[in-house]
Amino acid sequence: MERAKLYGLLASLFRREPGPDLLTQLRSPGFHDLLSETGLDLGDEFFSDPLDDVRDRLQVEYTFLFLGPGKHISPHESVQLKRGSGILWGEETSIVKQFMAAAGFDLDETANEIPDHIGVELEFLSHLSTKEAEAWQAGDQEAAAAALGWQHRFVSNNIGKWVGRFCREVEVAAETPFYAEFAKLLRTFIAGEKSEIVDRLAKADGKSQRS
Repeated sequence: MERAKLYGLLASLFRREPGPDLLTQLRSPGFHDLLSETGLDLGDEFFSDPLDDVRDRLQVEYTFLFLGPGKHISPHESVQLKRGSGILWGEETSIVKQFMAAAGFDLDETANEIPDHIGVELEFLSHLSTKEAEAWQAGDQEAAAAALGWQHRFVSNNIGKWVGRFCREVEVAAETPFYAEFAKLLRTFIAGEKSEIVDRLAKADGKSQRS
């Protein structure tokens, strides 16, 4: 469940600029300590400046990094994927959308979001990790293995192929520590997930075969 929560947090951070509620949570003493334990340094100003000033800075930064106008870093698989279509709503987008639907993920069509946006892909992995956690809690190894299978395919064939490049671009272009640090966290987290999911899947398959 901790993995699901981290996926959910990263999804929120990269899906849109953070609002006051999320910023208040991130600036809380408990979260400050947690961030320090992970090695993230968001800078003293993030915690000491007035909330409205921090929010305004991050709104500008988010727009500069991911929206434009002008040169920006597209947070979409179809644009970022090496040797991909290189355009919004490319063929990769349809493949991601179909995969999510097959895995039982209800994409909010009314939200006007593109399925292969980094925030949506991370939310999808949060959904799958939650399903896995619930299956473990219920003692259902077969369902846990199924959820892990979806995770393994999606990380291997989709987000794992482009998130490293995306995050490195953000780390270089960011003018404040906030997005650079969270991009670094996202990059290292997904890199670790590639082996973590394989290990968890082997564990789930082994228990399922013995039951």
